[in-house]
Amino acid sequence: MIRLRYLILSVLVVLIVVSTVPFVSSDVIRGESTVPNWVKNTAGWWASDQIPDSAFLQGIQYLIKEGMMIVEIPTEIDSEAAEEVPGWVKNTAGWWAEDKIHDTTFVSGIKYLIGKGILVVMEPQVEEAKCNFKGKEVVCSLTEKEVVEINDFYIEVNSGSCSYCLNWTYVGEEYSIHIETLDERHGKYIDGVKISAKIISKDGELRYNFGQVTTEDGVYQNSITIPSMDWYAENILSVTGEYYGVEKTIEKEFEVFAKKGGSSGCSAAANPFDVSDRDGDMTSITFNDDGSKMYLVGLGNDKVYEYKLCKNYHLGSISYTTSFSVADKEIQPHGIAFNDDGTKMFIVGQASQGLNEFALSTAWDISSAVWTTNGCTNGNENQKYSAVDFNADGTGARILDKNSNKVREFVLSTAYDISTCGNHDSDNDSTDLNGLSGVSEAKAQGMAFNDDGTKMYIVGEQHDKVYELDLGTAYDVTDGQETFVQKLDISDQEATPTGLEFSSDGKTMFVVGKNGDEINIYSLATAWNISTAEVK
Repeated sequence: MIRLRYLILSVLVVLIVVSTVPFVSSDVIRGESTVPNWVKNTAGWWASDQIPDSAFLQGIQYLIKEGMMIVEIPTEIDSEAAEEVPGWVKNTAGWWAEDKIHDTTFVSGIKYLIGKGILVVMEPQVEEAKCNFKGKEVVCSLTEKEVVEINDFYIEVNSGSCSYCLNWTYVGEEYSIHIETLDERHGKYIDGVKISAKIISKDGELRYNFGQVTTEDGVYQNSITIPSMDWYAENILSVTGEYYGVEKTIEKEFEVFAKKGGSSGCSAAANPFDVSDRDGDMTSITFNDDGSKMYLVGLGNDKVYEYKLCKNYHLGSISYTTSFSVADKEIQPHGIAFNDDGTKMFIVGQASQGLNEFALSTAWDISSAVWTTNGCTNGNENQKYSAVDFNADGTGARILDKNSNKVREFVLSTAYDISTCGNHDSDNDSTDLNGLSGVSEAKAQGMAFNDDGTKMYIVGEQHDKVYELDLGTAYDVTDGQETFVQKLDISDQEATPTGLEFSSDGKTMFVVGKNGDEINIYSLATAWNISTAEVK
């Protein structure tokens, strides 16, 4: 095997590692093997001073390594070494590159360089060598791994040479990568570069790992189909290459859009928005903290469904991501809520007692949910909880009991920890919707609050209306100060509403129900004022 070291000197120096001090025979570039064109090209460029000595020596190294140039033991080396490469040697290399002279003539130039000490050969310390007969000569090579010292190399990622490589794509379509590895002069492709490629989000979260590969013919190509709206907006393709101890990293940004059409990638929202493909009986709706994710509770399959939105509270180009079954804890789920940072999910239903709490190891990702505890019961086996909401700091839970048609208040000694909730059996600590003037809904099923907790909204399956109530004290449903404000008839859109939610600015209202397996969307001209609501 061969080891080359390149020195910045006026003298051409190469260290060829063999088991003994070698010499080049003048008649043995093997005829049965074809010298690659790149070796001859390298010789031509060297002859015309277009590349340094080190690049030319790579070609010589290749010929010796592949057994095309036979190495034998010399008798002696001229002690008066020349200081530079004679012009005739470079001329010989140039003529050989153009096929104007025989291989043996070119080899004689290499022989001269060794004999004059310009091309220096030395004997290393090795443990084992393997020798084979080639004609009348014995050729030896080491079992030691070849090491080449280089100064630089280059990586090009999705450059202009790749016509199909773009800096954007769409969910469900392919994003292609095209990596080229080049020598230090950008003159030719180089093989054997270890490439590690991965895609990360703008904030550094790993999205996809292509793994580690080694380039062949200087090129590596691959592609990935964008799986979901989790990739929406900016992403980074990060490529690291390692070649004989030199390492380089190149990063390329690209954008993912939800759907073709429009610079934002968001199409117009369908209203109503059909969800029958997931569940025929949706009972509740909510969003994450910034409205970029939507969650639905389905009674038909006892599941929570998660969707990714292309922009906040906008159902155009929406993308379904995953679902989570709650059947082992609640077979009639009706209501859902999260804590403030998305690391806890709460489910209420009409089969189990109380409120079920789930811990999310990844915030707002229901696929990472694990059940933790049950709490906030009122000691009544006939309770049928259908909705839940928390006050601003998580120290109070408001739970709608469909069976009694009351909104009950529970105090938590530790924020969002329902194990500190305890039982609740006092009908005084609640809002009785049956006795509230202006409210004619006897089977309330959905509940929501405005941003500061001074308003409460109710829908039910008996009447096709949304009711707006003022609270005397924010989030307080126990002081008897609740007053009816107004109601909104939604019978043209939903005859049996089961759940509702608002955008964070109070200017969009979402209602789910049993009538059409859909979400109806309303735009409010005045925030939180349902009298200004119109079908969006």
